[in-house]
Amino acid sequence: MAFVRHRTRKRLLQTLAQEEVSPEDVDIPLNDLRPEDRQALEIIRRYRRRILIRLWPDTQLSLGLLSEISQALVKEIAEVYYPEEERPELKASLSDLVALYKRVGARLAAWLDTLPLRPLKDMELQTVLQCHELYQKVKQHPGYLFLKRYHLDKAARWAWAAKNFLNPWYWGRQAAYTGSKELLQRLFLAKVTALVGEEAIQLYGRRRHNSGLFQRYRLALQEMINLAWDDGASPSTWNHMLLFILRAKGLEDQEKLELLHRLAHPRRQKTLRPGTLEKAEREAVRRWLKQWVKSCWTGPSQERRLAQVNSRWED
Repeated sequence: MAFVRHRTRKRLLQTLAQEEVSPEDVDIPLNDLRPEDRQALEIIRRYRRRILIRLWPDTQLSLGLLSEISQALVKEIAEVYYPEEERPELKASLSDLVALYKRVGARLAAWLDTLPLRPLKDMELQTVLQCHELYQKVKQHPGYLFLKRYHLDKAARWAWAAKNFLNPWYWGRQAAYTGSKELLQRLFLAKVTALVGEEAIQLYGRRRHNSGLFQRYRLALQEMINLAWDDGASPSTWNHMLLFILRAKGLEDQEKLELLHRLAHPRRQKTLRPGTLEKAEREAVRRWLKQWVKSCWTGPSQERRLAQVNSRWED
């Protein structure tokens, strides 16, 4: 019967997991895939297959396992792009890696909202610990200890097992419950693997050109906030800032959300000195600021603010 149960669980996992794996399971939106990109994509697929379709069940989900898989995957993908380096994963900066895991977290959070475990993902750790504490109290209850002392608990379990031994519905429910839990854990691990791998390709393949672009947009937005803050700008001025964010080209949705959050909670802040930027970057920021000023003001007010922008951002 144990063999039948194991086979049922295994077949359930393999059937459902194979539906999740397809040739298009991992895809980077690039028009020109290089050989290195294809090799890195195959590494991600190999990791996913290893997680989703394994011989033995009983995946144990833990933070340690997530970290171990992510680090190994990032290192292996980095080796594809920097084969001559002894520690290729160190070719990324600290800010690059922090940004990578922030993007993975944001994309994973959005994915979790589509799963059956959505009602559980926001459960407080305190609630989980309380459940565990209650379980421990039950184990220490005098009644339970009495049953355990005289092995009556085993007798009860054996009686229950004997009752269900020849009941196929019992074993079907057990296999389905355990298999479903196992499948969710594997799908979660596979999704984390795909997201980390995709972002690692963007990072080590130097496909993510908008890292500096986002910094320029954020700088320009803060300059706008500072100007509006000093002059007591009208609501239409803030509306044009909103349009500036929504029309930003080359930014990801998560980056636009970060800019929107900054706009929703505006405060005056010091910004980088223009001299710390490259000439092309300064020109881009100045152009955005001038366009924004021309959209918000007219006449002498516009001329005065344009003079402020030119004075601060001139070469």
